[in-house]
Order: sequence, then structure tokens, then C-alpha cells
Amino acid sequence: MSAFLNTGLFLSSHPCRIDGKGRVSFPLPFRNAVASRESKGVFLFRALTEDTIEGVTAERMDDMSAALDQLEPGSEDRAALERAIFGNAVQLQYENDGRCSLPKALLEQVGIASDLIFVGRGETFQIWEPSALARKDNELREKLKTGQIRMPIIPARPR
Repeated sequence: MSAFLNTGLFLSSHPCRIDGKGRVSFPLPFRNAVASRESKGVFLFRALTEDTIEGVTAERMDDMSAALDQLEPGSEDRAALERAIFGNAVQLQYENDGRCSLPKALLEQVGIASDLIFVGRGETFQIWEPSALARKDNELREKLKTGQIRMPIIPARPR
């Protein structure tokens, strides 16, 4: 079980509720993922294509910056993506017990009032309003059933 918790990946889903002081508990497996990567921090920003909050490590932000460097400096596409990602990014600060405050503006933008779910995505994670996540999961499953989304072939590991 400890190997599962220390993969360095953001795994599983973790329901949570905002307390009376406006704080939530950043999930322990996610804190372990950040620590195992020896990351310089976690950043949040509004997702570009869904009503959710994206969570990434500082190193992933650096990777995103490098990817945007491939676009023409001053281009409309690059400027829009830089504003949407870096212009809205907020560093997540959490205490030793994992308690943290999520930016109220971000929560309002994605329709989160009190209940939320942290959802692991391997290298990144998202924070969803529960009913929005349920709708999105239903859409995904339907697209998988009909072949609109195809799972890539995962090579077998040598034993």
C-alpha cells in the first residue's frame, strides 16, 4: 500500500467539504505525491476547457511555460494561453495537517460552494463540484462506449 501512496502521481478521488473558516484538507496522497517529487510547490488555475480547477506542481508549470515557448512570441494564441494559465495561477499553501484555503474567486468560477472532490490525473489533479464531475464522468463513459474516445494501447511490462 505504501508504494501506491508514494508513486509521485496524483491518484484517486478525494471528496471534501469546505469548513466554516473556508478551508479544506488537501488529500494526504496528494501531499505525498508532491513530497516524493521534491516539488517546489503546487499551483491552481481555472481549467481551460472545463468548469474545474487544475492543480499542477511548480515543475509542471515550468514544463507548460516551455511548451508555450514553441508558439510565436506575441502571437494571439500564445498571449491567450499565457493569460489563462499564468495570469490566473495561485500557489496553494497548505499546513502540516494539509489544511488550506482555496481562492474564493476560483471556487465561484467553477460553481463550488461547499462540497468538492479532488481528482487525481497522474501528473496533475483537478478540483470539481461533485454534480459537475458526475455529469462529466457520464459523458466520458458514453464516449468510451461509442468509440468517440479510444483508450491507447498500454504496453505490458516485462515480468
